[in-house]
Formats: sequence, structure tokens, C-alpha cells
Amino acid sequence: MVDATPLEVARTYHRAWTSRNVDSARELLDPELETDLPLNHYAGREDFAAALAGFGAIVNRAELLAEFENGDEALLLYDLEVNGVGSLRIAEQFTVANGQITRIRMVNDTAELRKAGFAA
Repeated sequence: MVDATPLEVARTYHRAWTSRNVDSARELLDPELETDLPLNHYAGREDFAAALAGFGAIVNRAELLAEFENGDEALLLYDLEVNGVGSLRIAEQFTVANGQITRIRMVNDTAELRKAGFAA
């Protein structure tokens, strides 16, 4: 997706992991992926993709609410319905270079995730 806009890359990544196609989502992540997330730390693409596979397996529904693009960044706002957790609203900011996501920043309320044991 080298010629894709940051928003197109973010949308494709989001559709892939929320439909449990983690291999396709992984291919959109830079090997040196940086993450800034409210829970847990990941040491790059492989570590993050492994966690994404586990979490994605318990997502029942994803509803994209809003999207935004500015320069090399895209932002998605979405709701998830997650087994054992309930509803989550997430804002995810992506930095994209050469068709790959180089950084993910996420904002969400972590109370229900912590109760469900997702904090490392």
C-alpha cells in the first residue's frame, strides 16, 4: 500500500484486525513499530501483532464512528464490543510512512480492561 494515503492504510489495518485477519493487519505494520497505549508495552511489530491476535479473537463488533487525516497521520474513532469486557470507545492515531504504520497512539478508558485482566 505504498501509494495509499495514511487514512486508507489505517482503514485497511482496522478492517483487517477487526475481521480477525491479523496476518493482513501485521503486513501494514512497520517492523520497528512504536506504540503509545494506555495498557501494556510492545517491543515492535511481532509483539504487537501477537497481542492483537489474542484481543481480536474476542471482539464481537466494531463500529467506525469517525475518521480524520492530516499529513502523514490518520485518526480513527470507533466502538468495540468485547467478550468479557463490554463496550469500549477507542481513539487510535496512526503515523504512516511508505504504506506502513510506524506508530500507533491509542486513547481509551481502561477500567473495564483492567478488571478483565488485560493490564500486564
